[in-house]
Amino acid sequence: MNTAIFNKPAKQDVWYKEPWLLLVIGGPLIVVCASVFTGMLAMRGADQVVAKDYYKQGLMINTNLQRDAKARELALTANMHLDLAKKSMTLQLQSKAAVPDSVQLSIATSGAEKGLVEEVVRRLPLKLTGGSSYQVDLSQVLQGKNSLDLERVKLLHIKLETNEWRLTGDWYDPLQRNLVLSVAN
Repeated sequence: MNTAIFNKPAKQDVWYKEPWLLLVIGGPLIVVCASVFTGMLAMRGADQVVAKDYYKQGLMINTNLQRDAKARELALTANMHLDLAKKSMTLQLQSKAAVPDSVQLSIATSGAEKGLVEEVVRRLPLKLTGGSSYQVDLSQVLQGKNSLDLERVKLLHIKLETNEWRLTGDWYDPLQRNLVLSVAN
């Protein structure tokens, strides 16, 4: 028998050319790269899980519930009208009790510009003009750097409030229709 054939050393490839090594290391390497990429995407576009003033908001929940209950007790109903030509907004407030001298109006708009979503809240005092009618001048809100472009806005988040009660709602197409706010049961 020829023992030279059996004693011949086997040709060995370089370690990185071995197919089994690529199969063993390749799978976990792909998973690690994909998880690093996913983590970078998540960190770049992450929403804030907890608000910065979460404790303050938590304390306000009971106050807001009490103010909503007071609005229900007073059977509050509000009818709002926007007049862009006069740059004013009028409010008719119906209540079982006497209406206050002034009401705080908060208008929140949200819009997407350049891939960012921002919400801008504007607080305006409504002054009693007679009976149960209130009016606010919007000329300052419609001008300036952070002006409110009501011709492009399709949704306004409205909050009417005093220290005792509050009414909230969404106003779709404010230029086309009036808003009627009433207490949710």
